[in-house]
Amino acid sequence: MNEFVSEIAARFTGMATHAAKLAQHAGLRIDALSMDLARDIGVVMRSAQSIVRDAQAVGAHAASITRATPRVMQLAKAGAAILARQRWLRLRMAARGDTVLSEADHRDLAQRVVTIAGELRGGIAKLGQLASVRADLVGPIWASELATLQDRVPPVDTAAIRARIEAELGAPITEVFREFTDEPLAAASLAQVHAAVLLDGTPVAVKVQVPGIEDVIAADIAALRAVADGIGELPGIDLPTLTSELARALADELDYEAEAKALDAFALVAPATIRAPRPIAQASTGRVLTMTRIDGERITTYLDRMLPPERDRVLQAFVDEMASQILVRGVVHADPHPGNVLVDAEGTLALLDFGCTLTLTKDERRGYARLVLGVAGGTKEAIAKELAALGFVADDPAVLVELASSLVGALKPGAAVATLDWEQAVAAQLAAAKRIAGLSIPRSFVLLGRVLATLAGLLATYKPRLELFPLLAPKLASAAM
Repeated sequence: MNEFVSEIAARFTGMATHAAKLAQHAGLRIDALSMDLARDIGVVMRSAQSIVRDAQAVGAHAASITRATPRVMQLAKAGAAILARQRWLRLRMAARGDTVLSEADHRDLAQRVVTIAGELRGGIAKLGQLASVRADLVGPIWASELATLQDRVPPVDTAAIRARIEAELGAPITEVFREFTDEPLAAASLAQVHAAVLLDGTPVAVKVQVPGIEDVIAADIAALRAVADGIGELPGIDLPTLTSELARALADELDYEAEAKALDAFALVAPATIRAPRPIAQASTGRVLTMTRIDGERITTYLDRMLPPERDRVLQAFVDEMASQILVRGVVHADPHPGNVLVDAEGTLALLDFGCTLTLTKDERRGYARLVLGVAGGTKEAIAKELAALGFVADDPAVLVELASSLVGALKPGAAVATLDWEQAVAAQLAAAKRIAGLSIPRSFVLLGRVLATLAGLLATYKPRLELFPLLAPKLASAAM
């Protein structure tokens, strides 16, 4: 019995000693984590403050800086919170003996980023939307979580939405709509959409600008410019043009009268294979846009449940339509993320939300077509000539030619989307971009690049059995002439 008690006591003593060492080790790790975290947060906050100071130093407008400062600091605090969570997850990971974050950890971080971006709305949520279509860049977990920013951000209180509608239309909702559904069909960064029925029985969708979003966008634009002024030149990025065009695009998205005109213009030239809403003028203003309602599934939901032949058909139709807009018609839906693209019950594509459009002149269409044909033909001199004609400039034109060839590599004859190594292509593009100095890009390429990035994201995710060059060749040849 005594031996048994002695053995138990010895075991407890050993466990206590081990626990003490473990606690000491954990304490050291927690101390290190705290120091790292404090250092990271300090860097983030000091960088934010420095950006504002630098923007002031280069002579940015005082009113713009005043408006930008709270937003910049708000973004810095949000970034610090995400850093803190990442540090904690890394500590847990190390305690498990792992070297990389688990899928659950990545999902945890992604969900926190989505929550913060949804609360911040504005340009931050827009960036999340753009990232959500590039699963080849951010990974499938992050892409799936960020996709909720396309049309499922936290909805605004219904009372505030109803009040905005009635103030804009100058009448009670019951005098304009027979039915109005309080639960939104979609809630996005700048607006939310509600189902309704007009007094004559027409089913409609009512797009309502989020109350106060004008101030958020104004602050985001000011913050964007302050950041650009503070950062200065970055390799491979034309920050002034990028900032100017993104700011203009954000401001344009708040003009619903312009969006109604864009919808009418699209209806005049759209093929029968593509649907779009029609605006209802008598129930619309600059901040409320009532449109005919189109029911369907977002394109990614539809593609996920379809067999490969149907996926290939829909993606080919989508690529064909966007190519027609860019190369033939010259008026481009510049925000075609999956939340803005539906597939109806007949399998027909529908485009929603024409708040951001890009107009390309004949010369621009000709230049981009000749650029792609130059890449397809493998002629570096022709590529350099077309890049210069479009307005692309770099200290070393040869590196710019290399980047252009990499960006449109999927358009070369014989290149199959399904077998293209998208990861290698992206790595090559990033490597070339980092070597570019003195870069200037044409204004049109900012929004066109967003469109092409969305298409590339869908093609990289679903890998349809499709060769792009034969599909686009007639449009390229027509535009080039």
